[in-house]
Order: sequence, then C-alpha cells, then structure tokens
Amino acid sequence: MPLIVETGAVVTGADSYVSAGDYQAYGAHRGWELAGEDAIDEINLRRAFDALNRLWTYSGLPLDAAQEGAFPRSSVAGIPKRLKDAQCELAYLIQSGFDPFAPVDSKTSQNIKIGPISIGGATLPTDGGRIKQVEGLLRPLLGAGAGQLKVVRG
Repeated sequence: MPLIVETGAVVTGADSYVSAGDYQAYGAHRGWELAGEDAIDEINLRRAFDALNRLWTYSGLPLDAAQEGAFPRSSVAGIPKRLKDAQCELAYLIQSGFDPFAPVDSKTSQNIKIGPISIGGATLPTDGGRIKQVEGLLRPLLGAGAGQLKVVRG
C-alpha cells in the first residue's frame, strides 16, 4: 500500500512526512544502500513516522486535533525539512536493525562511591539509547518535556 504523505494540509490517513522517492534520493546523496524495494522502504518510513510522533515533544500545537501526526503545527509553517530529514535518517537506522520502540533496560550492576555517598544497582541511571543524528535535526523543533519550560537565550 503506497504511503500517504502529510504535506502540511492535514492529510487524512497520512502515514509519512516523506515519499519513498524522496527517501531514496536522500539516501542516494549519502551513499546509503537502501532496501531496494519500495514496499520495504515504505514500511521503514512508517515506523520512523510513528517514532517521530510518539517519542519527541514539539513546540506549538497540532493544527487539527484529528491529524495523524505531530505536524503540521502552529509554531511552524508546513512540514519542516529538518523533520523530513530526521524521518529519512530514522528509517535508515530501522532498516539497519534499530528498533525505536525496544524496551530500555534501566538496571545496571555498577556501583559508584564518592566520599561517604554510595549508589549502585537499580538506582544508577542508564542511557536510554539516544539517536544523536535524529535529535540533532529535531532540536530546533522540540518543546520542553512534561512539567518543564523551554528556555531560549535572547
């Protein structure tokens, strides 16, 4: 089933911000070896679309409460190029075996002692597997997390 691309006009049933052809062109410019089949590329783009809409909090509000994805938004006109590029990067990572929805194990057996303070085991924070190439593209589009205010240097 072909992708339904969100154009910024609140497209009903949208399941991608990028067409398969645009993804393939983006990958070709970077020397990536993609799946070679539109159907597989489309599946990876859909998974990336889902991840972009569920794993990050963006500035502004969705234009329509019924829209499929997080974009378009009140804070940005249309669908930002950075978001499209982030979807391509994430789709390529998914093709390589990355699962953006994999459970994160937050337990560690490490112990840390600093002076009289000692922490260890399940109390140590662990990295949840940041996706730096995607987060770098999304950074200007992101809002603050839950219960936080976004601070911008003036």
